[in-house]
Amino acid sequence: MKKILFIFLIFFFTNKVFSETNINYLDVQFIIDNSNLGKLYKSEIKKIQDKNKTTIINKEQIIKKKETEFNNQKNILNQDEIKKKLNEINLLINEYQSLRKKFNSTIIAEKKKYSLEILKILNPLLTEYVEKNNIEVVIEKKNVLVGIKNLDITNDILLLFNDKTKNLIKSNEN
Repeated sequence: MKKILFIFLIFFFTNKVFSETNINYLDVQFIIDNSNLGKLYKSEIKKIQDKNKTTIINKEQIIKKKETEFNNQKNILNQDEIKKKLNEINLLINEYQSLRKKFNSTIIAEKKKYSLEILKILNPLLTEYVEKNNIEVVIEKKNVLVGIKNLDITNDILLLFNDKTKNLIKSNEN
């Protein structure tokens, strides 16, 4: 019995797993949001939003003006004129809603386009970094529950990304 217990203990205490897997994590969204190119793209999107916002505000003011006119006149209008005014206001509201929907889809499409452009540049850069530093696995930071800070390569990749995209930024600004 002692021999079996001895063999059992030796088996469990000498069978250690030595793992040398080099795993790091990266916050891709942070790079998209905080890189110089990402900031440039954000400013482009902001310009589109501001332009669309003035159009939307103008449409809202027209609708409010029409509703106020209608409310002031509805006591003196006959049924046919009331229906006509209501149809006119409803048509304006529908145009407004479709315009907002169109603007929102445009903004979403622009964000997606810019993110894909950044990822096209980021992927080869990340592959090169991984090979150079003998990293076996890179995990998206949002999928990491807990990790020590020195495994986070986000800032290193951000610096490399900003360095690589300097010329692209200069050409887009001109």
